[in-house]
Amino acid sequence: MNTQVFDTLDRLELMGRIRLALDGLMTIERYAWDSRGVLTMVGQLHAPADVVYPKIRSGMEALGFTPFLRKSGDSVEIMALPFVASTPKRGIVPPIVLFIITLLSTLAVGALYDGVDIFNDPAGIVRGIPFSATIMGILFVHEMGHYIVGRWRRAPVSLPYFIPIPPIPIPGLGIITFTGTLGAVIVQREPMLDRKTVLEIGIAGPLAGLVVAIPLLLYGLATSPVGPPPQTAYIQEGNSLLYAAAKYLVFGQFLPGNGVDVQLNAVAWGAWIGLLVTMINLLPIGQLDGGHVAYALLGEYAHYLAYAFIGACVLLGTLVAPNWLLWGVLGLLIGPRHPPPLNDVSRIGPAHTALALLGLITFVLLFIPNPLQLVGVP
Repeated sequence: MNTQVFDTLDRLELMGRIRLALDGLMTIERYAWDSRGVLTMVGQLHAPADVVYPKIRSGMEALGFTPFLRKSGDSVEIMALPFVASTPKRGIVPPIVLFIITLLSTLAVGALYDGVDIFNDPAGIVRGIPFSATIMGILFVHEMGHYIVGRWRRAPVSLPYFIPIPPIPIPGLGIITFTGTLGAVIVQREPMLDRKTVLEIGIAGPLAGLVVAIPLLLYGLATSPVGPPPQTAYIQEGNSLLYAAAKYLVFGQFLPGNGVDVQLNAVAWGAWIGLLVTMINLLPIGQLDGGHVAYALLGEYAHYLAYAFIGACVLLGTLVAPNWLLWGVLGLLIGPRHPPPLNDVSRIGPAHTALALLGLITFVLLFIPNPLQLVGVP
């Protein structure tokens, strides 16, 4: 008997065990194997997907498969991959080391913002504490929002990995610096369970970060002077609806206007950057926070929205602000498509739909058409 016959017999025996594991959970109408050993089964569930999927997963994993559940016309389809996703244990040392480096990087940027030459006066880095505490506080709470909700939902999320960008002295150009960090990422070690999980983990970060960012912004604005802009070249931060409203609330006027503007201190500047980072994260692209929200609402159709926003980034970068070109490229690099959850049949209910719409409204409030522009430069 040849190997192909043996394989056929093995798969027939395995299919019998699979039918037994799915007994009472799903009626299998047809199935097929591919050359990679992936099993696809189409049929009808005996109960709502969110009720039966945990049992389906448990039974299939016992046989060495990871099942993905999705709609297939009027039926459902299980694509069973011939392995069980494992969650490797990762040490806490890399996240801690990156956090410390990012903390030092933002301290350096904050000190430079305060006019300290840290390369000739290293001890002066302590003057960067207000800026560093602000931006790191916002980002840390943002990432902890993802992490805590992820652990609550039993998703295999890692600790946040902060990304430092130290200030770089370049001969002839001076010191290139901006934020001291590109933010942080949390590694998703396996697909999320369902769209509810995708939404809750995705939206938790921005909402948690804003709980810290908005009070810090108001405090920073209240302690910043208002006056004529500098006579030399300077960077003008852009207005979002939320930022403009915050300035009006504090100063009683829309700024910049009437020849004056608020001269942001370190706390206000750090809070503004926190709002900018949150806005970028809420772009509905791939596995950005906004991409999670979009997929929870739209499913596989979310990638059309992602491509539309990447095109919008290119258009804004060409016509309004070059910053958007960078973010459009970033969107392509991280991938416009959001990976499906394990159970992609269960949909979100009214409460989660309202939560997703809150994420959309938050993005609109934080949207800045022209985030940064150089003023006074020919």
